[in-house]
Amino acid sequence: MIADSIKQSEVKHYTTTKWASKVFLYMFIAIGITAIVSAVIGLIFTQFFPIAYGNELNEDAATAYIVLFVVAFIMYIPLILWIHFSVFKQNSRPMIPYVLYSIVMGVFISGFTMFVPFHLIAISFGLTCLTFGIMFCIGWFTKRDLSILGMIGFGMIIGLIFIGLFNLIWMLFFPGFETIYWLISYGMFAAMLLITIFDINRVKRVADQGEQSNNTAILCAFNLYVDFIYIFIRILAIVVRLYSNNK
Repeated sequence: MIADSIKQSEVKHYTTTKWASKVFLYMFIAIGITAIVSAVIGLIFTQFFPIAYGNELNEDAATAYIVLFVVAFIMYIPLILWIHFSVFKQNSRPMIPYVLYSIVMGVFISGFTMFVPFHLIAISFGLTCLTFGIMFCIGWFTKRDLSILGMIGFGMIIGLIFIGLFNLIWMLFFPGFETIYWLISYGMFAAMLLITIFDINRVKRVADQGEQSNNTAILCAFNLYVDFIYIFIRILAIVVRLYSNNK
């Protein structure tokens, strides 16, 4: 009896670990696709079909990039909806919109690969991995339900969006006033860290509850991927700003 209980526990632990590994595999696949797409687009529009020759604008290249960006922008929201709807639908393939979404994000991030030095991107990526790793440890190894952190994070984002809209109106009358902008920026960053901890903790709870379908793994991976990309963009913005101030 005891042996059967131990065996069942080992099987459950193995299944949970295998499913969680699949979640993070899907997440890093999307990150890899985004990185490759952004690097290739950046290479094309800086080396093979450059947008600018010195101080002169290559209108054909600029138009091509704008069209590419607009197409990606149009696809952005429909892909998010496609992912969420297909996850809960039988005989669906959420991996298709998931991969397309990671490609779209690669188009968005390609602007950084064209105008930001590679070493700053590498530093930012390393800091993002470190930050995400810390959030992972907090979310994964904390035994309590951390839903409250998700609620706080989403509440902060909604509040900061309203403050940001007010700040835009304020800056029309007082241009150059950036203090509130940076408070909002760092506030958003803190909110996303809380949401990342919540998302990781939710992956752990879903795994423990036995809801270990492939579609659920893709949805969890998608949430973590979005968190990772946002953290990377915010850290990159901070690194670029510090680098510019020290030049």
